[in-house]
Amino acid sequence: MCISFGDTMRKAAVIVLILLLSLVPYAGAQQKQKFEISSVGFRLIEWTVDGKNIISAGERGALGKSYPLWDWLLSEPWPGSLATVKYELQKEGSRVVGSAEAGQISVEKTFEVLDKNRAELSVKLTNTGDETFRSDVSWDGFPLGYALAWAGYLGNPGGEQQIWIDAGGSIHIESKNWVRIGAKLKAFGLVDFGEGLIALVFPKEETTALWLESSGWGMETRAEFPPLVLKPGESRTYRFSIFTGKIDDLRNAFPEIYNDLKPYISKENYKITFETPDFPVEGEKIEVTVRLAPREPSGGYGILKAGLSCGESREVKVPLGRPSSLTLTGTARESCRISAELEVNGTPLSSAEQNIPVFKKGGKPLYVVFIWHNHQSPGVWPNGTLHGPWGLIHAYKNELEPYYKGGAYYFHAWILQKYPQIKMTYHLSPSLLWQWNLSYSRWCQSYPRYQCFNSTSPEAKMVRETMGLYRKLYGRGQIEILTSYFAHPISGYIAEKYGWFDLLNYELSLGKRTTEEVMGVNATGMWLPEMAFSMKLVPLLENHSITHFALDDRCHLNTIYPYSPYHLYGIQNSSLLVLFRDHTISDDFAFNNNFRSEEEAREKAKKIVEEILAVRNRDPDAEVVTIAADGENWIIFSNNPGLTARYFEFLLQYLSEAQERGLIKTATFEEVTKILKPYREVKPLSTSWLCSWDKWTTEKRSKQQPMWKKDEEAYSLIQEYRKKCGDDAVYRKALYGLSQALDSDFYWAEFIYDRHVYAWLNWTEGLIKANMGKCSTTGITGEVSSSTSAEKRGICGPGTLVLFALIPLLLRRRS
Repeated sequence: MCISFGDTMRKAAVIVLILLLSLVPYAGAQQKQKFEISSVGFRLIEWTVDGKNIISAGERGALGKSYPLWDWLLSEPWPGSLATVKYELQKEGSRVVGSAEAGQISVEKTFEVLDKNRAELSVKLTNTGDETFRSDVSWDGFPLGYALAWAGYLGNPGGEQQIWIDAGGSIHIESKNWVRIGAKLKAFGLVDFGEGLIALVFPKEETTALWLESSGWGMETRAEFPPLVLKPGESRTYRFSIFTGKIDDLRNAFPEIYNDLKPYISKENYKITFETPDFPVEGEKIEVTVRLAPREPSGGYGILKAGLSCGESREVKVPLGRPSSLTLTGTARESCRISAELEVNGTPLSSAEQNIPVFKKGGKPLYVVFIWHNHQSPGVWPNGTLHGPWGLIHAYKNELEPYYKGGAYYFHAWILQKYPQIKMTYHLSPSLLWQWNLSYSRWCQSYPRYQCFNSTSPEAKMVRETMGLYRKLYGRGQIEILTSYFAHPISGYIAEKYGWFDLLNYELSLGKRTTEEVMGVNATGMWLPEMAFSMKLVPLLENHSITHFALDDRCHLNTIYPYSPYHLYGIQNSSLLVLFRDHTISDDFAFNNNFRSEEEAREKAKKIVEEILAVRNRDPDAEVVTIAADGENWIIFSNNPGLTARYFEFLLQYLSEAQERGLIKTATFEEVTKILKPYREVKPLSTSWLCSWDKWTTEKRSKQQPMWKKDEEAYSLIQEYRKKCGDDAVYRKALYGLSQALDSDFYWAEFIYDRHVYAWLNWTEGLIKANMGKCSTTGITGEVSSSTSAEKRGICGPGTLVLFALIPLLLRRRS
């Protein structure tokens, strides 16, 4: 039998084609999912959807980036060893095994990818020690031991919401911060309806509680399990199923969850929003606009129905292929609500509803005091080189583009000029002012690289311009400037535990003098670092002519008194006055500000002003609302600093509008102390704005306790010198060195920098030992010196630091 050449070629071509096709990867279930697990903490840092990694996170202190699947033995200081230890990884295809030692606990984690959406995680903890291991805490009344979290962002930062499913199958969509809920969980995670992405973790073991948190690093849901007790050699394994990908992918994997999410999905596809009036007063005529914006325009028509509980209702035929709107009118009254629904062929496709805040105009204005805590630690080595020049960088660097020039410190003062009717209070910490003052001479910094600047550099000129703006605002009475200790000590804790009042007296004297020399302000208002208060500080503050400061309503007032925080208070048996910041509104403003658009930023700014105005609705006797927060961190640590700065300008615009309508009156702290009479006298709790000292003392015990021990040794050595030699220049220099070491920034659990602390403690110890035998004075008592005598003696600092900073500071008075 013969085969023609043409047939042979055709058959060969078919064979070759088959062989080529066999080399092409199968694009179905067998296609490999691209993922990555980090060696530090064994966390998920990559999971691709349509070729794009949807896992991202912001920086979160000691945790690093807040990537998902970080876990925690809750008896350990945050963030614990499980999330920060380095794991030895073994990779086999779609399976990764990590092992590590965390004290007496041996950890083995296994992450295995099943398909493009699903994975399994197991965490095995084994007690390899000789004693029983316990992780057993009680938080908010819940006994807890182990936790695992999904955190960060899905896709592009912003737009995420917390999602959790209870044991009964009910879905909860949240956007909460610092909330713990008792819950037996079926699943928890994040969802972004705007991008159509979801991540769900299904715990196999029974949970006790759920923690919800959000900040600049993203959103978090954290499952918390019962106490963990392991005898020697005993193990415990926690198992989790994970689903990550598009919401549409839930159709086949979890159809019941997908069906429950349909209303949320439909709302996003045919989004209904409302334009409500700004701060309506009861009895006013109002207009509300209802807008429909199809996400994926289609043909046909629907019926948009809308009703205003304090006004009219309407329904109109609307095209589904383009945006449309309708307007309703009514009369503002309490409990006014707007609702709308889109129907297509009798079936509801989307709906929305919203309360319209309505306010009452009282006889007396509601005063609003904003206190912005602008602070940077000195961040300097004993040789005078700045290792943390943030006080300068956040003035001269253009970090708010494309919206504004300069850094966060410059921006605050520059933007406030545009709104002369708005008054605010600024704490410009003395250590921050010390850095700014370097712009008149020169400075050298080792970060981000070693470089030096002189007074003619553009950076120095920008810093001086920043100072000039604050002086101008102060000069025209638009702002008050608060003073403080020089280097931000946790003075309440120091007073309670150690009683180092000569140190605190020295620091406050130096701080007040720095404020006066640099800004020309003899300040009587004070910012207590970390709001760390103790009644033992009262005589010290009065001796330095301090008259007023702010504390926290939740931690200092409401823990012991049932009083409203919306008044001016007196401190028992003293001349001191105090305002209590609204913890909820302050933290909402400062910690929930990751925006995707100017519209989101504008809406949130309006919400903040509505929260302030709502105080008078809840408490008709309220006299003053105090908002106190960092001035710079909520800007520079956000995902989009420029857009977050825009948020602040929107806030100023809405404050101006509310003030023009007679609903509020912004004032400086000092003005309020002259206008209002003390409501009551109180004895605030000795604590910080976090309601404890733990953040600086025990959360990272292994690091923090040795630093405090070394502080004690240094102080004892200083007192030994003082007893022998008196309050001479060496003694004051030694106090300066100890002040540098005690700046609270370097003890904060997530940002511990013990290298700075030990550098200054070693410098101080060396100074004392080198001079101990050189003095002749003996028998000097160690009483606390007064502010006046301290000023007469002058204030000294070490070596190069004096040459580069303190001499220009003390000799140059700038008007």
